[in-house]
Amino acid sequence: MELEATRISVQGPHATMLHATSVSVADHQVVLLTGYPGAGHVAAALALSGRLKPDTGTVRLDGQTDPALLRRRVAVVDAPGITEPDDALPVQTVVGEELAIAGRKAGRKAVLEWLDEHDAAEHAGKRFEHLPVAVRTRLLAELTVARPDVQVVILTMPDRHGGDPHGWFALGRDLAAQGYGVIITCADASARLLDVKAAQLGETDQPDPVQVTAIAPVAPIDAVEEEDE
Repeated sequence: MELEATRISVQGPHATMLHATSVSVADHQVVLLTGYPGAGHVAAALALSGRLKPDTGTVRLDGQTDPALLRRRVAVVDAPGITEPDDALPVQTVVGEELAIAGRKAGRKAVLEWLDEHDAAEHAGKRFEHLPVAVRTRLLAELTVARPDVQVVILTMPDRHGGDPHGWFALGRDLAAQGYGVIITCADASARLLDVKAAQLGETDQPDPVQVTAIAPVAPIDAVEEEDE
């Protein structure tokens, strides 16, 4: 799988939101896409996922430019004003809504079981805005990849919530190890703190993505027992 954007730009009503940008990511890769905090991050995420038609350039997923395919395979996580949850809602409500979107069981019991499986049962009744930063980003990402067709995950400005960038970068690497392509939009300062070569909004000549080793498949129990013998 490869998502490739070539010289995409987006014009706003009064000014350019996203200057010509090229970026690509494949399965088992992470890309930091940095720039000044603002509308450019959201514009890039929406254009890369087929939710906004760029004014110039093209976005291809495995060579195809079909926006419906992009919307199904490329997920935008926590984009401000677009896909971020209502902060006033209880965590269990947000989880239920996301599980329903993913076609999973979304009743109260199923939601509580999902939270327990993801080490977040203690947060079920909290307002979403009261989640610890690292937990917020992790839960939203894990709910996103519960959707069966998702191949690319775009974490949108996770550093706007504060916290340690190493946490959400480790999350991105974990997702890439599972086989997803991951793009994380963030501020330049976060990339410098992580000491990772980052792609830039408004640039077309970009560094190579970070390649992540795939998680080794777990051997069946009977196979392990045979080896021990």
